[in-house]
Amino acid sequence: MIVTTAFLLTAFVQSDSTLQDTTRRSRTTVLPVVSYSEVTGIQYGATLFRGFRVADRTDTRPSSVSLYAAFTAKDHAKAYAQLDRWSADNSTRSRARVEYISYPLPFFGIGRTTPDSSEEWYSSGVTTVQFFVDRAWRTSLFLHGGLRFTRSRLREFEAGGLLDADIVPGAFGSDVIATSAGVVFDSRDDVGAPRTGTYARLIPSIAAKVFGGDAAFRRLTIDVRRYKALGEQVAAFQVQYDGIAGTAPFDLMPMIGADTAMRGYPRGRYRDQHAFTTQAELRSAQWRRFGAVLFAGAGTVASRFTDLSSGSWFPSVGGGVRYLLSPRYRTIVRADLAVGRGSFGVHLGIGEAF
Repeated sequence: MIVTTAFLLTAFVQSDSTLQDTTRRSRTTVLPVVSYSEVTGIQYGATLFRGFRVADRTDTRPSSVSLYAAFTAKDHAKAYAQLDRWSADNSTRSRARVEYISYPLPFFGIGRTTPDSSEEWYSSGVTTVQFFVDRAWRTSLFLHGGLRFTRSRLREFEAGGLLDADIVPGAFGSDVIATSAGVVFDSRDDVGAPRTGTYARLIPSIAAKVFGGDAAFRRLTIDVRRYKALGEQVAAFQVQYDGIAGTAPFDLMPMIGADTAMRGYPRGRYRDQHAFTTQAELRSAQWRRFGAVLFAGAGTVASRFTDLSSGSWFPSVGGGVRYLLSPRYRTIVRADLAVGRGSFGVHLGIGEAF
């Protein structure tokens, strides 16, 4: 449980001049990250974000390079490097990401009826390599293709728990290789902080036991987002479904609890074969680069798709602050406080939650 969290908005490489910010083709910002958790102790690190356009055209969507590294007093770490690039004519988006994480996480079991008393803590060393390309086919419609490799190795677990008993799929580790192909509709006016437009993706993927993979399952992800300007404010809505057929490692199962959806719950508080979430945000106008948001959402998980409409739904409500790092690229830093059913969380990041 996070007790206190501080995100120091100190830019080592940043100019206060808005005029300069709107005329330069690239911009680099470095931010220190400091937080405290009862589980990890003091966490410290830094993140670097570089926004750029591959052409001088003002209608070219912004690209970015992101680097992040953080360490804890209890020998845990998280680091990633990501390139997200749009072509000059916005016809192609390509993204590559490499990530390693070994933070402690709670595990409550599988299903939506798992009680709080079943909580056990574990940490895995997880390495992820991901690459995808979206290629324009029609106006605002893209064809998607991607590849993802995930290697997980259990580092710490509680003796006598479910993970120790090795009855949970992938409890002691797994190698998963998944390919994806689908369609993406994207009419947003801006990819980082949209005010109008729609973003929707339909992405089927397949994990197979080839090239060293040891899990086989099929996955379908549906993600629909809508943005509407209300004067200087913005209303944002998202509906998301994630479902699998087959047996996936427990840490890759559809779940509730993330810093972008169902904020207020620990990551993976509820997980099963199918998950459905919905959320809405009201984003205020900015004042001297600062803004605020209010949000609410609900979600559920189920072992069968037809059971999603029955049973328990879990609420999520909260609010947060925003700081505009770059007017040209509309890059923001966010800090959110969210409350779920019997839990709360502080969530930090670069870019809007959705």
